[in-house]
Amino acid sequence: MIIKSYMIMKKTILMTALIAAASVMSSCGQKDTAPAEGSRTGFAISFFKNVNDVVRSSENIVVSPYSAGVALSMLEEGAGGETKAEFDNALNSCLFKAEEFATGDKVVVRSANSVWISDDFSVRNHYVDLLQKDYDALVTTQNFSDPATLHAINNWCSENTDGKIKGILDRISPNTVMILANALYFNASWESRFDANLTREQVFHGENGDGKVKMMSRKGRYNYVEYQGAQMIELPYSGGTYAMYVVLPPDGMAMDKIIPYINESMFDSALQNMESVEVRFKMPRMKLETSMSLNSVLKNMGVQTAFGPAADFSGIAAMGPLVLSEVNQKCYIDVTENGTEAAAVTSAQIQLTSVRPELDVKTMTVDRPFIFFIADRNTSDILFAGKIVNL
Repeated sequence: MIIKSYMIMKKTILMTALIAAASVMSSCGQKDTAPAEGSRTGFAISFFKNVNDVVRSSENIVVSPYSAGVALSMLEEGAGGETKAEFDNALNSCLFKAEEFATGDKVVVRSANSVWISDDFSVRNHYVDLLQKDYDALVTTQNFSDPATLHAINNWCSENTDGKIKGILDRISPNTVMILANALYFNASWESRFDANLTREQVFHGENGDGKVKMMSRKGRYNYVEYQGAQMIELPYSGGTYAMYVVLPPDGMAMDKIIPYINESMFDSALQNMESVEVRFKMPRMKLETSMSLNSVLKNMGVQTAFGPAADFSGIAAMGPLVLSEVNQKCYIDVTENGTEAAAVTSAQIQLTSVRPELDVKTMTVDRPFIFFIADRNTSDILFAGKIVNL
């Protein structure tokens, strides 16, 4: 995020915000109403839907609601008046402060925050202290006119995403006085791996036409649910804390006819109604990178004053006034067959002891546009969300 300051030419808080990388090395009604107050899942779904509203229907989406939530929370902490109220409403009255993620030998999840301050700009001490204490943020003062500063920021992005996101900024505007960034990195193996020997070239029926993909395949027990022709499956990662949820709309139904009707209660209901069944599942390997400005998304979510002359960031600095100029996000996701040896053994044991008639086996073939979420199974926090319409 870039914060600029509004003087005769307002300085900007360049909140060049966030960076998110998911290297998922897997073993491998009624329209939406306002989300329940205080629900981070509600914020995540609202954010994903608003992103979908500003991109072309034929464009793939990979975003991190969690990373966006962290960056916006750091902004809200320094806002006042109507500006603060707008951030609070958009965030669904939630703050995404620093926290410990469940990890293991085959699961890496980490979030990092940084604040870069121009050496000719003074930030309130209590704001710096708050970011360091509650957000575990790296806070540093730099000469923004020195090209080395741009390199340092982009290098921080790369280091905190295991090299998947090389940088978030192309340049630093002369009016920029502060840059806040969040980096989220996720790397996990499937609990039950896909056998690479079963991966076959297959047609994916995208919105822009058919294309060839590498289709992974596995038969096993999964949590699964069907609703009005749509299918949803839970693909757990090693350790069981995190999972990918794949939603396949009914054949022939456009993705943008589905997404506007997704809401938190529907998502929670689907999770609660899942049952463990035998599924013959196919899903394409995919590697995607996305980059987008979130300015329009945030304005659609009600964050208006922060981008204009009425912005109130008095909690950040006495100098100013300040205005939010840019909020950007880059995401990376890589989904493959790879997994842990232990998970593969567990999977084999389940298959060997599960003797069921063929009629009991569900079939789910993801060969057309679909939606996915990567979430914490215990809290339902959505780390990443995506819409895949073409491959």
